[in-house]
Amino acid sequence: MKEIIIIAHKELKTFFDSLIAYILITIFLGISGFFTWLFGSDIFMIGQATLQPFFSIAYWTLFFFIPALTMKMLSEERRSGTMELLLTKPVTDWQVILGKFLACVELISECFL
Repeated sequence: MKEIIIIAHKELKTFFDSLIAYILITIFLGISGFFTWLFGSDIFMIGQATLQPFFSIAYWTLFFFIPALTMKMLSEERRSGTMELLLTKPVTDWQVILGKFLACVELISECFL
């Protein structure tokens, strides 16, 4: 479990050192907000402000964003040539995948804080 957290921490640091995290968070919130107002309940008609429509739309947005981000991280490792270096460490393939997936989930959860 320690290896997974180390990989996730490295990926999060890489994300926030570049502009990609801020762009992806903006796109995620923009898409979720757009579809919330387009398909969600009209808060002006029901007279009550609720975030239920946002979270029901965000569920489907996350369904596509998290796997796409994880695949992007793996392809970036391969493109930069650090995949071989990572796989020579004493970690399994599943630990690498779960570490990168955990980093994506944490990145997206930053939107909700």
